[in-house]
Amino acid sequence: MTGLRLPRRRGAAAIVAAGLAAAALAGCGGGSGPGGGGGHGGAASSSSSTSTTEAPLAVASASWHLAAPISRAVVEDYGGQLLVVGGLAQGDVSTAGIWSFDPATGAARQLGSLASAVHDAAGAVLGGRVVVFGGGAAATVATVQAWSGSGRASAVAELPRPRSDLGAAELGQTAYVVGGFDGSTLDPEVLSTTDGTTYKVAGTLAQAVRYPAVAAGAGYLWVVGGDLSPSESNPSASQTDDVQRFDPSTGRTTVVGHLPTPLGHASAGFVGGRLVVAGGRTGTDPATAVYSVDPRTGAVTPAGNLPSPRSDAGAVVIGSTLWLVGGELGSVTRPLDTVASISG
Repeated sequence: MTGLRLPRRRGAAAIVAAGLAAAALAGCGGGSGPGGGGGHGGAASSSSSTSTTEAPLAVASASWHLAAPISRAVVEDYGGQLLVVGGLAQGDVSTAGIWSFDPATGAARQLGSLASAVHDAAGAVLGGRVVVFGGGAAATVATVQAWSGSGRASAVAELPRPRSDLGAAELGQTAYVVGGFDGSTLDPEVLSTTDGTTYKVAGTLAQAVRYPAVAAGAGYLWVVGGDLSPSESNPSASQTDDVQRFDPSTGRTTVVGHLPTPLGHASAGFVGGRLVVAGGRTGTDPATAVYSVDPRTGAVTPAGNLPSPRSDAGAVVIGSTLWLVGGELGSVTRPLDTVASISG
């Protein structure tokens, strides 16, 4: 999810497709179809650690690597496979590839491509289609793309305004699009859609942010941390430690908790009934911290560390495991080919 600067992206899918094809991992990991995703009020604010006892999280590195480094991709559950859509490849290049990876073995298979290469987009599974909202390439775009399981995706709609650096998550049959900016201004609106083609404003954030960690669970949409500046030219640009909870039944967003430190570019998902927030960066420093957020109170508890620092990773929950796919070591010039898992 790049900043206001949004440098020109070269070559769309060519570089990553060539890299993945050349280094393709043995075997095929395709699934039978997209699975239902999950992965992106009124309680009192709290920054204290919860006193409840929770089973420890198991944090690990996958035994396999991606065939090529990738960051800022959309990742969805595709029949138990990791579906990696678009993203930013080595050389600061937006990609169009749609790949599946077997989370147990890393076996890779290219299944299709986007109509337009993007990174810093968000995604959801609606009506059996993978829907990709906005994103960036040479500029922030409003295009919504949908992929039906093979071949090339198609442009099916436009968001009300261009939006990149955003997040999305599903509650029931509805996807919520949240956070991000239009290339110059942060967008506070929370959009909802059931089909990927029509949108309505479901509410607004308490604090507009870019690069938040987004997840859905316990009946709410959770928006954690994020950048507060429309520009990344200043490495000390402000970030927030807010844990925001959006209630779709009322359209209200409430700050219900706080991280120990401001954080952007992190990943999130629900594991074992708790909201897990992992990685990210403060300023330009990539983080390893894993936090557990109690969805009843908003209380935040340190819950371990990733095997290595990671920001801007694609994230999805499959079963009881949150997968962090690729990412960056603090900069778009240092994408990662590693995968981490957090299980509860």
